[in-house]
Amino acid sequence: MSATATAPSVAGAPFAVMLKGALVPSAIAGLITVVVYAVIGGGAAALSALLGVVVAIGFFASGMVLLSRMVRSANPFAFLAVGMAVYLGQVLALLIFMLIFRERDWVDGPALGISALVVTLVWQVFAMRAFRAARFPVYDEPTAPVAGETR
Repeated sequence: MSATATAPSVAGAPFAVMLKGALVPSAIAGLITVVVYAVIGGGAAALSALLGVVVAIGFFASGMVLLSRMVRSANPFAFLAVGMAVYLGQVLALLIFMLIFRERDWVDGPALGISALVVTLVWQVFAMRAFRAARFPVYDEPTAPVAGETR
């Protein structure tokens, strides 16, 4: 039995692996961004950066959870269609959030935007890294023929 046979074959499994692989690095990168803004811009910039981190992680984590629940078949067209729709919805919702909050008096716009951008980039890189490392089988491994059975 190969190492790929131990991977779960449920349709939502890749998204759970990607969520686990991207959450911690994104949170660490976000917290580093918050600390940098605390040193550079003070408390208001740090709070704005923290808001950006929380919102970006919330958007992308909820997207992964939504994908894992919505895609129940192993149909590749379903993966593609649902994945693209959810990702487009996430990006549009994040854009709308940024446009609404960037002009508020109590929000440091650059800190909010840059921290969300850092988290988004780190999330995408580590989600893809986790997916590539997961080694999900794309075909059923052949079984050994039973004695007397012809193929």
